[in-house]
Amino acid sequence: MKIGEEISIGRMGQQPMHIADATVDPQHALLRRTGDDTYQIVDCGSTKGVFVFGMRIKRKTVNADTPILLGSFKTTAKQLLQSASSINLQQVWDEYETEKRKWDRKSMIVNYIRVLPSMLAMLLGLAIPGEAQARIYVTVGLTVTVLVISMIASEKIMTKKNMKMAELDTALQSKYVCPHCHRPLPKTPYQILKQKAYCPNPACNCPLP
Repeated sequence: MKIGEEISIGRMGQQPMHIADATVDPQHALLRRTGDDTYQIVDCGSTKGVFVFGMRIKRKTVNADTPILLGSFKTTAKQLLQSASSINLQQVWDEYETEKRKWDRKSMIVNYIRVLPSMLAMLLGLAIPGEAQARIYVTVGLTVTVLVISMIASEKIMTKKNMKMAELDTALQSKYVCPHCHRPLPKTPYQILKQKAYCPNPACNCPLP
């Protein structure tokens, strides 16, 4: 879409992205490109309205990623102009799985970190020459010290992992969506979703790419 061009947006609009949402009129709005990353959206007297940042608008300039509501259908100018055939849902899922496995491996390492240092400290304490009672004091002291340090370190790693997983899940929810209705797909491997062939959302039920 070149600067200055405009297209009709709606269930029977000209946008590459298919819209099946009943709250969207057949010709709901106009989308006009005004710059490299800016667009003007114009309400064409729609029944359910056009909303930007929660406010119903008649005409508004937005960025490519600015959230837009057409009735109750949430989208962006970028998504409206994206063809379903250009969305690689398999790649989106594979990237998510790769990152998830990486952090799962780190979790396993953390579990070892919690156990091994204490065992090593105990063995080191027993290897120190001296009377039995003194060795016990040294062993207990080393074990407790190492255990505290390892717990602090592992807690930091687990906190970082939890934050990263939350980021991954949020990103997946925004990217792993039906290219037709733009609703999030279930957190299920794409190979399984593809076997069913169609979007699981009953209001859409369009074929997955």
